[in-house]
Amino acid sequence: MNKSVTVSAKSLDEAITKGCAELGVALDEVDFEVVDEGGMFRKMQVKVTVKENHSDSVETSTPAVETKAEEPKVQVEAGTVEEFEIGGKTQKNKPAREPRKVTEFNPECPKFTKTVAFAEEFFKLMGDNLKVTTSHNDQEFIIGVEGEDVGRLIGKNGRTMAAINTIIQSIAINTHSEESRRVLVDIGNYREKRKDYLIELAKRKAEQVKRTGRSVRLDPMPARERVIVHLTLQDVEGIITESEGVEPRRYLVIKPGAR
Repeated sequence: MNKSVTVSAKSLDEAITKGCAELGVALDEVDFEVVDEGGMFRKMQVKVTVKENHSDSVETSTPAVETKAEEPKVQVEAGTVEEFEIGGKTQKNKPAREPRKVTEFNPECPKFTKTVAFAEEFFKLMGDNLKVTTSHNDQEFIIGVEGEDVGRLIGKNGRTMAAINTIIQSIAINTHSEESRRVLVDIGNYREKRKDYLIELAKRKAEQVKRTGRSVRLDPMPARERVIVHLTLQDVEGIITESEGVEPRRYLVIKPGAR
C-alpha cells in the first residue's frame, strides 16, 4: 500500500481526512507535514504519511476474514482528471500540483516595486512615525511596519492586520507577475510574537490535558494559527488535536488520546 500522499485542501483537517481516505487508513494511523500553508487563492498542501508501526503490521499480519478480490486498477495519464463514484455522484480526483519553483528574488519585479510603493503611501496615512521595511524568503515577501502605537493597526488577535494584508496583497496579485512569493504584512513583529505565544500556549494546555484527563478548547483562530498548534503537539504522546466549528469561528480542541 502507498505509505504517503500529498493532498491539497482548504483546511488542515480537510487535507488530513482526504489523505487518510486515499491511503485507506484511520486518522490515528498517520502523521502529517504541512508542505505549503496556502494563501488567498491557493489551497494548502499537506503530506500525509502512514506511521511505520501501522504499515509494518498491515504488511505482516494475516487477515482474519475473507477479503474481496481487488478490483483492477485504472491507469490514468498524467495531467488528466480521474472520475470515480461516491454516493451515486461523480467526483473528480485532480492530479496533485507540483511544488512551487523557487526563483532568484528580483527586487525590481513590478509585483514588489508597485506593492511597496502602495504600502508606503498607505502607512503614511496611518501615522507619521511608521517605518516600512522589506525582507524575503523562499515563499514570502514580507512588508514590516514599526512605530509608535502600532497596536491599533494589529487589532484583536491580528484581525486588523489581516484586513490590511488582504488589501496590500490584492495590489500584488493585480500586477500579474510570474513571481510566486506571496506578500505578507507584519506589523510590530506581531507574527513572530504570536507564533511564540501559540507554541507556549499549546504546550501549557497539553500539560493541563495530561494532568486532568479533560479536553481543552482554545479560542477561535485562523487556519494559519491552528496549523502552528497542530504541528507543535503532533508528536506529543497522549495528546490529539482536532479542529471544530465553522469559519470564521473555527477553533481547536486539545484532547487526551493515543495517536
